[in-house]
Amino acid sequence: NVTTLALFYPDSCKLEELVVIEDGVSGVQWSPDDGVCVIVTGSGKLMLMSEEFECIKDADAKPEAFGTEHQTQVGWGSKDTQFHGSAGKDASQQPVFATPTPISVHDTEETRITWRGDGQYFAVSTVEPRGDDSFRVVRIWTREGVHTATNEPIPGLEESLCWKPSGNLITTTAFSNNMHKVMFLERNGLCHGEFTLSLNEPNTAMSGVHWNCGSNVLAVVYEGLNKSHVLLYTVSNYSWQLKQHYTYEAGSITLMWDPEQELKFHLAVGTRYICYQLCSKVMKCNDTTTLVLDDKQVLTTPMSKMCIPPPMSHCQLVTESTCNSISCHGDNAWLLCNNRTIYRFNNITDAMEGPVHPDEAYVIEKEFPLPSYAALRHLVMVAPNKAFCVAIINDSDALLTLELEDKEVFVVSCMTLEDTVVNLAQHPNTGTIVLQLYSGELFELTDGMLEPWGNQTMRECVQFSEMDLAVFSDEMVVIGRTDFNHLYMDTRLWSYDCTSYSLHRTHLLLTSHTHTLLCVPLSQPAHVARTTEGVVDTGIRAVERGSRLVVSDPTKSRVILQMPRGNLELIHPRPLLLTYLAALIEEGKYEAVFEEVRRHRVNMNFIFDYHPEQFISSLNGILTQVNSSFLELFIAELCEEDTTLTMYSFMGTVSTSAGNKVEAVCKGLIQTISQSESMLPWLNVIVSCYVKIDDIPAGLLCIKDIYQTNPVETEGAIKYMLVLTDDEALFNHALSTYDLDLVLLIAQFTQKDPKEYLLFLNELKSHDELFRKFKIDQHLGRETSALESLVKCDARFEEVCAFVTAHSLHAAALAHYPVGSNEFNVIGQMFGGLLREKGDHEEAGIMYGQCGALKESLSCLRLTTQSHLALSIAAQLHLPSDQVSGIAEQLAGNLKRTNKHSEAARLLDRYCDNPDEAVEVLCEGSLFSEALEIAQMRKRVDLIPDIMEALKQQTETTHAMLCERRESVLKWAERIEVVRTRRATIGTGFEDMDHSDLYSDVTSITATSAASSSATRRTAKSSKGRRKQEKKKYSLKEGSKFEYFAIQEAFKQVMVMLREEKEKIRDMVNILLLQGQRQLSQKLLQSQADLVASVNKHISAIWPSPAPDPEVEAPEEVEPISHPPDFAVQVWALQQFKSC
Repeated sequence: NVTTLALFYPDSCKLEELVVIEDGVSGVQWSPDDGVCVIVTGSGKLMLMSEEFECIKDADAKPEAFGTEHQTQVGWGSKDTQFHGSAGKDASQQPVFATPTPISVHDTEETRITWRGDGQYFAVSTVEPRGDDSFRVVRIWTREGVHTATNEPIPGLEESLCWKPSGNLITTTAFSNNMHKVMFLERNGLCHGEFTLSLNEPNTAMSGVHWNCGSNVLAVVYEGLNKSHVLLYTVSNYSWQLKQHYTYEAGSITLMWDPEQELKFHLAVGTRYICYQLCSKVMKCNDTTTLVLDDKQVLTTPMSKMCIPPPMSHCQLVTESTCNSISCHGDNAWLLCNNRTIYRFNNITDAMEGPVHPDEAYVIEKEFPLPSYAALRHLVMVAPNKAFCVAIINDSDALLTLELEDKEVFVVSCMTLEDTVVNLAQHPNTGTIVLQLYSGELFELTDGMLEPWGNQTMRECVQFSEMDLAVFSDEMVVIGRTDFNHLYMDTRLWSYDCTSYSLHRTHLLLTSHTHTLLCVPLSQPAHVARTTEGVVDTGIRAVERGSRLVVSDPTKSRVILQMPRGNLELIHPRPLLLTYLAALIEEGKYEAVFEEVRRHRVNMNFIFDYHPEQFISSLNGILTQVNSSFLELFIAELCEEDTTLTMYSFMGTVSTSAGNKVEAVCKGLIQTISQSESMLPWLNVIVSCYVKIDDIPAGLLCIKDIYQTNPVETEGAIKYMLVLTDDEALFNHALSTYDLDLVLLIAQFTQKDPKEYLLFLNELKSHDELFRKFKIDQHLGRETSALESLVKCDARFEEVCAFVTAHSLHAAALAHYPVGSNEFNVIGQMFGGLLREKGDHEEAGIMYGQCGALKESLSCLRLTTQSHLALSIAAQLHLPSDQVSGIAEQLAGNLKRTNKHSEAARLLDRYCDNPDEAVEVLCEGSLFSEALEIAQMRKRVDLIPDIMEALKQQTETTHAMLCERRESVLKWAERIEVVRTRRATIGTGFEDMDHSDLYSDVTSITATSAASSSATRRTAKSSKGRRKQEKKKYSLKEGSKFEYFAIQEAFKQVMVMLREEKEKIRDMVNILLLQGQRQLSQKLLQSQADLVASVNKHISAIWPSPAPDPEVEAPEEVEPISHPPDFAVQVWALQQFKSC
């Protein structure tokens, strides 16, 4: 019994002895990370060894204690206090745990060890003698060798043991009542579910259970004297379904799942090695009827009619053997089973509820050789009596062409392939068939020959786990998804995170790892339907985590997803729904359109926006199809927004709406309804239209016309209008019709007190028609309309004047009287007085002039700068010269204050005969040439020295200003490079910079309150404060927040100043030269030239390019100067200074 543990080196085929165990070894297993090795010796000891084979822990492998996590009963929730239903109170007396039974005759009494996926726990299944019998027990241990729990007693417990990789359950098997069961244990040893295996053959023992790496497929291995079996199970909604059943000749079977690809497993049967690559795909008939494999039946549900989650179904297609391949052609389904038979089921979409037996069975000819370990697969029906499938012949894959006749399947042709076929797909409409080999190469089956698909190279080929054919913009494309959730279009990688996909009539749907559903329109070419991020530029919808696409109804917008726990969810993605609505609109089925829009809460504007011309032309048909309540909702939601360009722009439709949508729809409906035989069914629609276009009076008049013959129906329309508008507004709209009978009718349905409105209506009836309209308009606040009615009344001019004065309607009143009339002059003088009070002296003077009040006009105009008008009116009044001189002197003062020095000097010289003051004014405005002209014309030589003195002072001031600006330009050019470098190094930092420099130095602003404080200040500032704040934004202080933009703004102001001062400097230089001041004129010209040269030199430093500086992004508070202003200042150069 001595056992030696050794390491085997495959490269050198050598053994290295490591540990000698004298008691022998009954079980050994490495942890998933190869850090700990569990050894159970023949004497019942448990040894934990490190990767260097140093003993970590030595313990008894069969302790009698339950473990450290022993269950404790706290009293409540015990079995005797629970409700047991129909079992009665006696059920509380039954034992909590079942009585264990001895091991079966098939138990090899081997010790089985299994580790949890994270390597923190492991379970050991051993056989223990108790009296004359032996029992099997499962114990759970920690990685450190601490015994934590023992399984609860299970009748017929067997040796199979496997811990689910996800870590939540331990899987084992039991045999009792002549049935094999798969049992699940929790880490505390308690049972957690079970299911019975369908296979029940004599002389067959359970060899083992094996989970794949994704914890979603359970493989059960049987070994028998005659045959061995491998069963593959999956679970959905806590129901276990047998998906595949493989049968082999008698012999030992060893199964191991691939550690990377979850649907791939390796099998050793006797001396033969077999590798299986499975795929998980939703089988569908007519794209809507789902077919789910479950042992000897196929669960079928027409999802277009009902949404039934598995394991439930509408009907069950029953066969005599396990089905391994399904193909559909039209409404018929063909099932390829392990007993070499193809079963046909007709019209499964309309099948009755319950079990359905095949309409026909076709048996494959017995002479055709098929190995026992590989059944036929990839069945594709191309016609009711013709099919393709793949078989293994002489250890190579072969493509078979089958014909189904007289209940028998004949092999017409057999094409041997160089590689294994992993996928076979057919397009339902075109019949194109494409297959994929294990290498990833794609081939099209054409006339019995295989042609390479597209332009593909071996480097681009990728093996797909599921594959389909789709047409993108008239181009046939192979769509394939890999085990790593990569989606390919032909050989081009299209998405990195596609967990499932489904083909719709107009879209490709796919779910992603970000828990979203993406809808890709098939109208776009496949190479442009994807963006650089791998996300389609169309409708995106969030879905539940782990959702998988099951069915997308090609004729409607229904999409069914399956959640991880198995339940189904029915949704209507917006892109599919809008496409379906668009198809209904084009077919003119507006009744269905309105129902779908209402049901799915789609914006009703889409009904018009998708096809405006068709909607307007189909109004008669809409009225015959659509209920009035739908039209009322449609009108209420109607707006000018074009939804095909805003919220539903992803549809890519081109809008043909010409604007004024609301008015066009409402007026079109009103016109169409008015032309119908009866307007009564559509009264609420008419009311809604008039309210929508804000023409409620017209709607009220329409109601009044119908009220005479149908008062009951009209009352409902009035009540509906009161729902759309409030009582007071509707009463006022009724008044605006000037129809007092209508007003009384409406008032009866409002909440107004009759004592109020009856007195008011009686008062109105006492007036004549024009004055009644005036009173109504005055009551409604429509002063302009009221004035128009009042003017038409006889002998009421005093009331007109009072009304005009009260409401400031002078301009409107003047339009009703001819110019020169007494009424025009009276109202005009009133208007002039009002304008004078407002300080608008210029318009007041003009108004007085129109009315013939020249004195009042002159008194207003002499306060303005309109010197020509004022002096013209003074001439008309024949005023004496001294008064005219005084008026001119006052006008000159006004002109001087507005910097119009030349005009002011003209008045002083011409009308006031005051050349001294005229020259002084011109010198203030730097108009020295005009000042010299007046001095010479008046022969006042004594004024020339004063002019020259003022000229010299202005020259020195201008020279100093130009020199100062030049120094500033040099400083800014150097500083802006520093600012630009700092911004490029540390970023713009506008978000993180403190705003406190925008306020006073004593202001305290914290990081948490800066935003709220600035918002409060901004709303509370006066206009003066806001101007001050704007100036602070462009602070040239070094290190300020907007220093970069402040430099640009200051440089711009220098350029503007140079352009504005150009002619003034030229005028000063000319006069200086004429007066012999050469040095002073040359000095001024040089300072100007130096500044212009400096600006031209450094303008590229301030604005490095015509585009905005990429290193500095302007914040929202500042309007950036993206390029320099136009600057074309040419320095005036004189010939006499060229030699200087």
